Amino acid sequence: MSISEYWEKFLKDSKQNPDEVGFAGEMVFDGNAVSGTERLSLVLGGKKTAMFSAFDSYGINREPLPVSGELYIVEDADGEPKCIVEITDVNLVPFSDVSWNLAERDGEDENLESWREKTREIMEDEAAVCGFEFTDSSKLVCEIFRVIYR
Repeated sequence: MSISEYWEKFLKDSKQNPDEVGFAGEMVFDGNAVSGTERLSLVLGGKKTAMFSAFDSYGINREPLPVSGELYIVEDADGEPKCIVEITDVNLVPFSDVSWNLAERDGEDENLESWREKTREIMEDEAAVCGFEFTDSSKLVCEIFRVIYR
């Protein structure tokens, strides 16, 4: 099923007014330490309800920050739509201030130490590609989301 067909099916099934519901784009969970397929399973199973990205990359890539209320179609690795998520909250948090309560929502780690280690590696790789320095005081964009349709 195409993205547009999936969106139309969502609008029909949920009885949403297309003029009042905004489609923000597609989302794919890439793999690093955890594969994209595993991340998608965590989302569909309700264990992964947050994702983190480097704040600095938004300015460098000239991308707007996500906004609460935006809807995204989540695709699998083959480009097939699997669900729609709604961003319910967006927080800017220095890396060193991320609590286990927040990091646990990422759904991939057993404790804050392992989350910090994995996330630091991901952010340092992104920083090297985008041309900024990642430190403990670097801000992360934390998007809290919920699955609203599948």
